[in-house]
Amino acid sequence: MRLPVFNRSIALLCIAAAAGLGAAWTARQYLQDRVRQLEANAKTPMVARVVAAYDMPSGTLLTSDHFAVRQLPAALVSSDSLAPERFKELAGSVLAAPLRAGDPILAVHTTRARGSPFSARLGDGRRAITIPVDAINSVSGLLEPGDLIDLYVSFEHQRRRITAPLLQGVLVLATGKATQIAAEPGMARAGGYSTVTLDSSPEDAIKLVAARQGGSITALLRHPHDGRSDQKAVRGDLATLLGVSDKPVSTRTAKVPVIYGNQAARGLPGLRPKAVDPAPVNGVFDLPYTPELASAWMRSPGLPEADDALRPVSPP
Repeated sequence: MRLPVFNRSIALLCIAAAAGLGAAWTARQYLQDRVRQLEANAKTPMVARVVAAYDMPSGTLLTSDHFAVRQLPAALVSSDSLAPERFKELAGSVLAAPLRAGDPILAVHTTRARGSPFSARLGDGRRAITIPVDAINSVSGLLEPGDLIDLYVSFEHQRRRITAPLLQGVLVLATGKATQIAAEPGMARAGGYSTVTLDSSPEDAIKLVAARQGGSITALLRHPHDGRSDQKAVRGDLATLLGVSDKPVSTRTAKVPVIYGNQAARGLPGLRPKAVDPAPVNGVFDLPYTPELASAWMRSPGLPEADDALRPVSPP
């Protein structure tokens, strides 16, 4: 008995139908798995975190353009990762390690950008000189950045002790490492300091160096609105200053001249006594010049180099 012979086209049609059914079943299984995956993800808590918007090398100065937001599983995020509303904590910092796009940006990945140097606070042509706090033996420990002080120098001259103003109205730039005015009284000097940095001109800096080597320096606090200079200085020992000197007073009088008839008038001594400069009262005398305020430049307008936080307000 002969077997029936199937048409070739019918066989190909059956194969195509079987392949279509297999593809449909595969697609149905994929869709079902995808639905189950989405349902599982919907049940997993997700949180938004700041990530790198693109690949960034180390040394990148971070701005808002470098940040992106990505949803990450709450159970997998790092404890020091940042929420989107905290992105400003990273803005302005420098990337310390390279990051790939999508990597969370953590605080440990960044370092703060270095601010402007302390020398930028100096005015044009000004200098900052640091001296040990022991050299200032009057207001040690009480100074704060922004104070104005007068510096007096005491030294020996011709076997006599002289104390005179050296610099007046000197701006205190820093006490130790503190360079800002404290927000609350006493904060700047709470930790103590061993040096004081002062604003000065190059000429005043030379005077201060010479005074430290040849005498002792004393500082007096000055009111920030006081623009007057003092010319007073003292000469002599302590007894002279107190007016209790036991030096004998000279009782010698000038010799009385004898007038002869044959003597020319031009040879006679003057009948009116010569004016004699009064002796200093208790050793106090005026300097032959008026000292200028060392930091008077702060009162001049248009000084962008000066730190406004350290600029005293001029009186109305």
